[in-house]
Amino acid sequence: MKLAVIDDDKKATDLLDDYVKRFEKENNMSIQVSVFHNPNDFLNNYSRDYDLVLMDIEMPGLNGIETAKELRRMDSRVVLMFITNMAQYAIHGYEVEAVDFVIKPVSYPDFVLKIQKAIRYIARNQDQKLTLHAQEGVVHLHVSDIRYIEVIRHYLLYHTAKGNYTVRGVMKEAEESLEKYHFVRSNHCYLVNLKYVESISGNIVKVGGDDLQISRNKKNEFLMKFTRYVGGMQ
Repeated sequence: MKLAVIDDDKKATDLLDDYVKRFEKENNMSIQVSVFHNPNDFLNNYSRDYDLVLMDIEMPGLNGIETAKELRRMDSRVVLMFITNMAQYAIHGYEVEAVDFVIKPVSYPDFVLKIQKAIRYIARNQDQKLTLHAQEGVVHLHVSDIRYIEVIRHYLLYHTAKGNYTVRGVMKEAEESLEKYHFVRSNHCYLVNLKYVESISGNIVKVGGDDLQISRNKKNEFLMKFTRYVGGMQ
């Protein structure tokens, strides 16, 4: 795991570095930490191989929100968390898809909870490639490109970011293979990638611009799994 810490306060970065070393030992894992005390240095030397960015909000010059906006122009996938001693600023995190924020002074137990949450989000970004033998030909795509799958008689219609592809198959088998990537049945006909859920209203879930039905017997499970997904609990 590769981590970037951006904070102009050296005491704060030294503390986080100590926490990371402790967390590594306790969890038998390796975390490579890069520390930046100037946000411009971070942006100018940014590489897309970071898994997690911990960023202070209140910094002289370019603040954390502005830095995060520049970061998102370069990398839309990296997991981002803010560090701040002013919680009211953290509300701006939604603008740059920050998954959470850590309040200063940071305690070790709180740090552990936040890092564990970040690791769950990082796992989501570890994409899997899939080969479909579709009517349209052999198609190679990433699992994260699949918005939802629709069953039509003995065929599965994959609705993806690259187009729609028809494959002869069984929904149960698709559900079992994609469950770990946060795909959930909304009813008998649809297997939904929770990443693409835009809204839920009554018995309708909007996915990639399409309105899909949520059946009565699937609704509680669907809402529960979606809530856990949004909260970073799975």
